[in-house]
Amino acid sequence: MTKTISSRQGAILAALLLFANKILVLPSLMYESSNADGIFILLALLAVEMLILYMFFKVKEAFPYQSFYEIIKKYMGTIVAKLFYVLLLVYFFFKIMLLFNISYIYFHIQVYIDVAYYLFLFAFLLIMTSSVLRGLRAIGRGLEFFYFFIIGCMFFIILLSFANFDKFPLFFDSPPAQYFKGLFSNLFCFGDMLVLFVLMDKIELKKKDEKKFFKYIGASVVILILIYFMFYSIFGQTSFIHKNAISDIITFSYRFIDLGRLDIIAIVTVMFLSFLQLSIYCYALCECFMKLFSKLSIVYTIVVFDAIFIAVVASSLVNYLTVINLGVNVMGYFAIVLHLILPILVLCFIKFSHRRQP
Repeated sequence: MTKTISSRQGAILAALLLFANKILVLPSLMYESSNADGIFILLALLAVEMLILYMFFKVKEAFPYQSFYEIIKKYMGTIVAKLFYVLLLVYFFFKIMLLFNISYIYFHIQVYIDVAYYLFLFAFLLIMTSSVLRGLRAIGRGLEFFYFFIIGCMFFIILLSFANFDKFPLFFDSPPAQYFKGLFSNLFCFGDMLVLFVLMDKIELKKKDEKKFFKYIGASVVILILIYFMFYSIFGQTSFIHKNAISDIITFSYRFIDLGRLDIIAIVTVMFLSFLQLSIYCYALCECFMKLFSKLSIVYTIVVFDAIFIAVVASSLVNYLTVINLGVNVMGYFAIVLHLILPILVLCFIKFSHRRQP
């Protein structure tokens, strides 16, 4: 797990991770909390993502060869470093559970209605385990291989959705209190750029390479905004009913009846995205685990993760409804803590790094 990935692979990793938990049920949840103003919640939380990305660049510039754990340990002590990585460990594990359950429900409804839950568990777990064992460089190559296919499918879906355009969404329709409540409720589905901090010593990055990140991530931002806009324009006041946004914007139309199931494009896109995103999150989680328990090898780390993941899923303590409820009502506090701690740490790192310069 010591090999690095190129700046281009790092940019693609961030760009594809930006879609995690945002293109299926989240548009519906945002409408439920803030009506069509959910698109402004999206913009605000995407701004948070860009702020985290900017802070990542600042830390990487000041400490180009050190890991985030080493930086925290050096300037804030071992206890603080371990505490912060425990928080990240829990954060990434719940992200995996959220993404796994949302993806399972999507495929269960769209494709495999009669297939057992444990078949999905086996398929996703196999991908995550093999990806972590093969290493970050293999994940990076996989990201490069599928990137243009995924982005091409996304733009094609948006193009098809214009045929279903109904009317311009009614914005500024919710009171400020409702808007800010929606911000909190959906906060946990964002913050994906935190993964870059965990992998910062494994990403080759020069100052001029920052443009690559913003170019790739900019494309993802445009796609997300278009998906949400088309979703609200097509379904309007019934948006809260539709839980699979990327498929629904091209499915519910008489214009495409003769063309068969066009949602197969969305299904394939979500499949590749889910596998890649779960692999990235699992790798980041294992990185955190190995920093906390430095004597464990990657093999033992992934075995521990598999055992815990299977135990949690098999216990039925965490399922689709519970992860959604936890994400909306509880994990927002968790996300606030991480999103507040991170800026403070960044300011400290930059301050200390400037003091070290002659």
